[in-house]
Amino acid sequence: MATSNGSTAIRDKILASLARYRALRIGKFPCAFWRLSARPGLTAEAIAGQTLTIDKSTLQISPGKRNQESRLDLTIRSSKGTQHSISLPKNAQLQPVRINGKSQPIRQQQKTVTLPVNPGTQNYQLKWHIAQTQSSLLTTPALNLGIASVNTHLKIALAKDRWVLLTLGPKMGPAVLFWGLFIVLAVLAYALGKSCLTPLKHWQWFLLFIGLSQIPLTMAFVVIAWLLALGLRQKQISKNVNTFNLIQIILIIFTISSLAILFIAVEQGLLGSPDMQIAGNQSTAFQLNWYQDRSLATLPTASVISLPLMSYRIIMLIWSLWLAISLLNWLKWGWQCFSYAGLWKKSLPKTNQPLDEK
Repeated sequence: MATSNGSTAIRDKILASLARYRALRIGKFPCAFWRLSARPGLTAEAIAGQTLTIDKSTLQISPGKRNQESRLDLTIRSSKGTQHSISLPKNAQLQPVRINGKSQPIRQQQKTVTLPVNPGTQNYQLKWHIAQTQSSLLTTPALNLGIASVNTHLKIALAKDRWVLLTLGPKMGPAVLFWGLFIVLAVLAYALGKSCLTPLKHWQWFLLFIGLSQIPLTMAFVVIAWLLALGLRQKQISKNVNTFNLIQIILIIFTISSLAILFIAVEQGLLGSPDMQIAGNQSTAFQLNWYQDRSLATLPTASVISLPLMSYRIIMLIWSLWLAISLLNWLKWGWQCFSYAGLWKKSLPKTNQPLDEK
């Protein structure tokens, strides 16, 4: 009797394994399981499971001055023919839908769009636009895809007349690294403001650093070294003639280089684009990309805070005017340091004649 019960248990396990394998082969989804009854004349009873999966979704928005263009790309895999509905944002006007690259006459019903789904894998492309002006805070719509999905991509394509200040969204996305540099520059400006080598106060150092942050750091260090070198020139005077003259030559080179660098900084501020040091997930200043591996039925959102590029131009114009006024005072102070104890020293002539005897 015990042997018979043991044989029955082994047979049940084998049949259960075969039933699960058959379910995976037919349904192609790991969520379709089969429940087996451990009775003589064992039969398989199907449990309803998910037959549709969204393998990838990519939402991209391109804001304009009057309209916001949006595009949603979906990769859907299904084990049977069905229909699937998704919800668009409020006031969205749907454009022709493309399925596997072919345009299909699908219309929206209020906010809902119903997609025909065939067995297998299919690619869907939905485009719509919303009549709204661009604002400083831009957020991707929280689309409802109907079911949970994987491999979610969010993209924001900004126009080149926007100045990105901050980004928010999923962890794998862009970051504005300038604000970390901003804090470092504030600390450095406060430290240099305590120095007695230059007449610059901490807030003057800080404003100078803000403008120089838009050019390479090596060029900015040249300007800082120039101001500090002028202060050291006045505090410490070499008694050696050759050393004194060499320092004068170096200061002349420093002055010419620094004035040229300041001119480049002004030109970059007035004519160039702001360098906010945006990095992360292959993002740039005008193309911001986020990624999330698993999402709920409602997609996550990403936001960007930006201002018109003209705002940056006006700020840099004000900075340039401040720099021009301050530079006059710095050059006056620099000339006093440069000419302190003479501009150039001549070497004393060597005499080999013996002293006259008294």
